[in-house]
Amino acid sequence: MAKTESVLTPANLPYRMRLLTQAMTRGFQDLIEKHGVTPLHWGVLSCLWKEDGQATQAIARQLEQLGGTLTVGIDVMEKRGLVRRRRDHEDGRVSRVWLTKRGRQLEVALVPEVERFVEQLFSCFSAREYAEFSELVDRLRRHVGRFA
Repeated sequence: MAKTESVLTPANLPYRMRLLTQAMTRGFQDLIEKHGVTPLHWGVLSCLWKEDGQATQAIARQLEQLGGTLTVGIDVMEKRGLVRRRRDHEDGRVSRVWLTKRGRQLEVALVPEVERFVEQLFSCFSAREYAEFSELVDRLRRHVGRFA
């Protein structure tokens, strides 16, 4: 294929990656939305399932989210009874986010479903191919981040 052809759609790799991302995102959203959870909520819950009571800023860093977007998402999660926010008793400028009973219960329901989804999604890869693909994606993200 000539160099010029490789940048034209549909052969263009970024275009094909966008189609792949859309299909994967659609499947993931369909799965978690059955539980009333958005992708942002999933990200916040995932952070808190690893370590409850994190500062909002720490969650934002992990998810690479802008503060305002995350704040609105946590507001909605609070209204839905998934999390509660409290000021840090040592530093009142810091807001910490804690799981509620309902938020903890979602881990039991959602994590196994998402694990099965990811296993099915990548079942066309061997374990070695999956690890290599994951590394390539991380490397490309770091590289592309230099241009943003």
